[in-house]
Amino acid sequence: MEIIFAVGTAALLLLIFVVLRVRNKKAIEFCIRHSYGDKNRVKDDVSDRMEAVSLLYENEKKNYSSSELVDDVTWDDLNMDSIFLRADHTDSFAGEQCLYSSLHILSDKPQSSVMNSESAEFFDKNEEKRNKVRKLLHSVGKPINGYYSVNIAADLSNQYLPCRHIYPLLLISLVILGVLGLVLRSPALLMLCFGNYLLNLVIHIFLRQSFEARLESLFSMGLTINAGFSISSIVPGLSGEVTDSLKKLKKAASVMNLLNMKNSMLKSDDPLSSLASYIIGPFMLDMILYNMGLKELSDKTGEYLKVYRFVGDIDCSIAIASFRRSLSGYCVPEFSDGRSIEFTGVFHPMLTDPVANDIKQKKNIILTGSNASGKSTFIKSVAINLILAQTLFTCTAEYASVPRCGVITSMAVRDDLASGESYYIREIKYLKRMTECVKQGKLLFLAIDEILKGTNTKERIAASKAVLRYFSSTDCILMVATHDVELAEAFEGLYENYYFCEKLDEEDIIFDYTIHKGICRSSNAIKLLSVIGFPDEIVNSALSEL
Repeated sequence: MEIIFAVGTAALLLLIFVVLRVRNKKAIEFCIRHSYGDKNRVKDDVSDRMEAVSLLYENEKKNYSSSELVDDVTWDDLNMDSIFLRADHTDSFAGEQCLYSSLHILSDKPQSSVMNSESAEFFDKNEEKRNKVRKLLHSVGKPINGYYSVNIAADLSNQYLPCRHIYPLLLISLVILGVLGLVLRSPALLMLCFGNYLLNLVIHIFLRQSFEARLESLFSMGLTINAGFSISSIVPGLSGEVTDSLKKLKKAASVMNLLNMKNSMLKSDDPLSSLASYIIGPFMLDMILYNMGLKELSDKTGEYLKVYRFVGDIDCSIAIASFRRSLSGYCVPEFSDGRSIEFTGVFHPMLTDPVANDIKQKKNIILTGSNASGKSTFIKSVAINLILAQTLFTCTAEYASVPRCGVITSMAVRDDLASGESYYIREIKYLKRMTECVKQGKLLFLAIDEILKGTNTKERIAASKAVLRYFSSTDCILMVATHDVELAEAFEGLYENYYFCEKLDEEDIIFDYTIHKGICRSSNAIKLLSVIGFPDEIVNSALSEL
């Protein structure tokens, strides 16, 4: 009767395990089918791990000059975190890190032969292969410790667990004492075996608590390598440059497969899994396999990083295709050799109901217009699309022809109370960095919003003229917004003039957010006081001062 009960219990547990596996598999398949092209697919928790996401970029940016990078000021000015989150349709930590890094790097040299518009179009058209690849990427996933595998790979020699040669001895002694104790029926040997087991258990618990992050990171490295092997078999035409690296990592992958198998068996939070961890842990298998995996990878850091980049770039290519599907409209940009920028129907990718505009910039531009008329949003739309064109090969426009150029902005200037720097000090520091970058020889797009508004009118006009005159003699494409009509008039002919304006009636101000050729000579600052409900005596008093 007991045997029947035991067999029945085992069969029931096996059935539950199979049902859960099937249900999980169906859930993953459903997610993969329905998340493609979904603009709301990015999870809120991404913003909580941005520091980990940025680790790859922190390593890669050392290889580029400041004029080739979207620096922190520009990234904040354009709120590029929100653009990244909007475009983050990746399924793995490698893809997420590659996407974040790629959005920062505007080099003339392509970063990858895999991540490009053609690859994105390939995956968009081949649903079956796309879904197969996404299942593999989903298996890699986005465990937080996976993001640190880049740093571990760069410093493998210092990642071994302490006293690494003792773990095989602890396993061997445990097995020998146990076998001899059972064969010889020796209580003394069995007690020694039990003592050995307890010692191993204590060591294993301590190591798991102290080095859990390293172990999890190596698990993720193993999953990445395995995904690289599988993806290369699905899309061999895209995997040519990584074939040799995968061959060199085959032995390391075998070791880490064993590690991953053990880890996946014990990864669940259910009581049985926890109990199994305590039973199997003293055999020290994960510690032994961890050190073996590091040894196999020790002289193959470059090979792993190639495979990691391959997996990440494949993920990015699929993400680009999904991002395109999620947009209300997009185009694949054309790249020109000159200095002109041309957009038809360009709009800001984060606006739900945007007003599209056309612009063909051959000269530097001075943009005038009244408050809240759309100047800043338009400048950001152009700057963001220049970045998206060169990194994701996608523009939110009907047509785009752009040069390969750096993008540097000075827009969302704020006082810094911590350092004691005023608005004006920070603004001129932002402008100074522009003067330094234009000397590096790379074509730059410079965007300045409300130039030098942190000082008095007389000095602002004089200093602004000097700055605009300086940039007109350098290799840059400048778009500057200002309320100072005097600047637009002073540089007419040397700079192109455009403006945004509004329509006024008795009770309201209506903005059309449409760009116009010429100079805006109207203002709405006092009218806005009236529109939002300031007392009439204030409005009338202001009008009397004009």
